[in-house]
Amino acid sequence: MGSFARWRNEFAGLLEWSVVDKGLLLPYMLLPLFLQYAAWGGYVLLREDRTQLVDIVFLIGQAGIIAAFIVAAVLLILLGRHLRRHAPDALWFQYVCATFYSLSMVYCGYIIGSLSFAAGVVFMGAPVVGFIILERRVVYVAWGAALTATLVFAYAGAIGLLQVAPALVPPTPGDPANQLFWTTSTLFFAAPHILSIMLIADLTLVRWRERELAFRTLSYTDALTGVHNRRSILGILERELPRRQRMGPPVAVLLIDLDHFKRINDTWGHPVGDLVLVHSADALGKCLRASDALGRYGGEEFLVVLPDTDTTGALVIAERCRAALAALAVNAENGQHVRVTGSFGVASNARDPELHVDALVRQADEALYRAKQAGRNRVELAGT
Repeated sequence: MGSFARWRNEFAGLLEWSVVDKGLLLPYMLLPLFLQYAAWGGYVLLREDRTQLVDIVFLIGQAGIIAAFIVAAVLLILLGRHLRRHAPDALWFQYVCATFYSLSMVYCGYIIGSLSFAAGVVFMGAPVVGFIILERRVVYVAWGAALTATLVFAYAGAIGLLQVAPALVPPTPGDPANQLFWTTSTLFFAAPHILSIMLIADLTLVRWRERELAFRTLSYTDALTGVHNRRSILGILERELPRRQRMGPPVAVLLIDLDHFKRINDTWGHPVGDLVLVHSADALGKCLRASDALGRYGGEEFLVVLPDTDTTGALVIAERCRAALAALAVNAENGQHVRVTGSFGVASNARDPELHVDALVRQADEALYRAKQAGRNRVELAGT
C-alpha cells in the first residue's frame, strides 16, 4: 500500500482519534491558511498597481497580526503534541483550538469583508465539518463566538465605527481591473476551505458508510457460517410470501437438521463441530440458485427459502442438497474424516397461498421430524 493510501486510511479513521488529536487538526489546518494570507499580501505589495487594489498602510499593518496567528498555531500544535501523550482526553484543548480557529478566520474574513463569499464558505462549512469530528458543545461554543464576532464587525462597519473590508480599495468607474482582482482573490481565499471541507467530509462519511454497511451485515449474518441468521432468513420469507398472494408463483422452504450433530461435538469437540457447520453451509449454498436464500435457523438447523418454486422443484433442490451433505467429509485434527448427513423437511404454500410464515415453517418442521423418525438422511414433504 502506498504512502498516500496509508495516509488516506489513517485520516479516514479520524472518528476514532483521541479528543486532543481531533483538536490538533484545527491548528494544522490553520497554518497553511495563514501562510496563504501572508503570501497573498506579499504578492500584492510587489504589484505595480497595488495602490489601486489595496490599502497599503493597512495591509502592511496586518503582517504582525498574521505572524502572531502563525506563532499561536505553532504553539497550539506543540501543546497538542504534548497533551496527546499525557492527557489525550483533554476536552478543553478542543475548545481552545476551535475558538482560535473560528475567531482567527472571522478576523481574516473581516480584512476582505465579513460578508464576502470566502467568509461565508468558512462560516457555513466549518461547523458542518466540526459536527463530524468534534464534540457538539465545542462546535456550538466556537460557532457562537464566530457569529458574535461577525455580527460585531458587520454592524460596526454599517454604522461607520469600523471600515468595511479595510484591505479593499473600492473600484473606480470604468476600471474593471480592481473588481477582477478582488473576485480572483476571494476565490483564492475560499478554495482551500472548500477543498478541505469536501475532503474531510468525504473521508469521514465514507468511513461512516463502511461502518454502517458492516453493522448492517452483522445484523443479518450468522457470524460462524456467513449465511443469513435466523431473524434475517425469516425476514426474507416474510417478504416473499406476500408476493405469492399478489403474483401467483408459490414459495417453498426447506428445514434442514444435521444428523447426530451432538455426537459430533461430543466425539470430536466443538471446533470440529463448528467446521462441520461451516462446510455444511458452504455445501448447501452451492446447491441453491441465485434467487434462493440460506440461513442458519438455530444450532445445527438451516432454513432455505425458495421463491417461485413449486413442490416438485423444491423436492429436486432438497435432494440435491441432501446428496451434497452426504458427500461431505470434514477433516478432524487427527486426520480422520467426519461424515455429515442431513434430514430435510419440505413445505410449500402452493395449495394455500394465505399461509403465514409460522404455519409454513411449522409444516416444514413436521416433515423434518418424520424424516428423522424414518431414519435420517432423507427428504420428507409436508402434507404427505
